[in-house]
Amino acid sequence: MAFMSFGLPSREDVVIHTERLLLRPLTFADVPLLFDAIDSSRQFLSRRLPWAESVRGHADLRVFVDKCQRRNGEGEAHRGIFEPDGRLAGHMSIEECVPARRSGELGYWIREDRAGKGYATEAARALLAWGFRQLELHRVTAYVDTDNPTSARVLEKCGFTREGVFRHRMQAGDDWRDQAVFGVLEGELKA
Repeated sequence: MAFMSFGLPSREDVVIHTERLLLRPLTFADVPLLFDAIDSSRQFLSRRLPWAESVRGHADLRVFVDKCQRRNGEGEAHRGIFEPDGRLAGHMSIEECVPARRSGELGYWIREDRAGKGYATEAARALLAWGFRQLELHRVTAYVDTDNPTSARVLEKCGFTREGVFRHRMQAGDDWRDQAVFGVLEGELKA
């Protein structure tokens, strides 16, 4: 799968605007914003995202931003979710892209004080539309803890179908978590 930019920004530089949000690649200048978002929501995020507990300082996040930038250059889509005032509301990605299968995996998190505002749904619709068009994806999957109905509703609002449950798919501390798998095909995305 080749991507031709014809004078447009390369895929890794693309900024996506929605009605209320700006989805853009993270830069090293965003590390303090990223740390604030994670640190202020650590307990909230850690319930379902074990990595949140291990983020202890800016150095950890510089490694994360570097990884996101590299992966953007390799055909994935990692974007910070920003409000108009520049505040970081969360992060969203289409990763684990397999060009031969035209597939990818959606992942996201929203900081606790921005949860419930519809940001995840708005950002997911925009990033998925871009992914189906620009990354030429046919299928995107997402995994959600079975006890996380809020995140499942985000996916359903975007057109995802619940396809099954993976028992003990992720470990959080000493606890193994069951996760539901959702999938959406090109043409099924809900506006």
